[in-house]
Amino acid sequence: MSNRFEKAALVRGEARSADIERKVKEAMNTIMAEIKSNGGIYPANGGAVSKNEVARRAGISETTLFTPKQKELGKKVTLWLEALKKKETIGRQRVRRTFEDRAEDWKSRFLALQDSHIKTELDLQVAQSERDEAIAEVQRLRNENAVILDQLRLAGKSKITPIPKREN
Repeated sequence: MSNRFEKAALVRGEARSADIERKVKEAMNTIMAEIKSNGGIYPANGGAVSKNEVARRAGISETTLFTPKQKELGKKVTLWLEALKKKETIGRQRVRRTFEDRAEDWKSRFLALQDSHIKTELDLQVAQSERDEAIAEVQRLRNENAVILDQLRLAGKSKITPIPKREN
């Protein structure tokens, strides 16, 4: 009878181990998806990803990955973490530096945009001033033209005689 119980316990243990492995893989996939959707930075836990963080996200005890039965799974997680650290920004210090770099980049972009806006506003003011000067010049020339036309009308037609055309 004890043999039957041992087999049942082994089957239950294997099922639990498979369930733990499934949860850990889901947690690793979720962490990767969050990193990709957040510009290469892990948004939770201050940017730090560790075995304990994977265990927390998988909903298992932090010591589970260190138990003799789960050593192989713990090694897989360690390899995954090492590969992740080479590809992505992981760790509190690196994340802080990355955020500082991004903030500095956005600040420089903002200042460049602000300078461009100021220059554009000044160019607009210069163009409006030149337009106003041109409108004033056109009005002055129209007035001058009107005065000359009035002088021609007052002088009369008698002083102006057409030159006859020659016929060949």
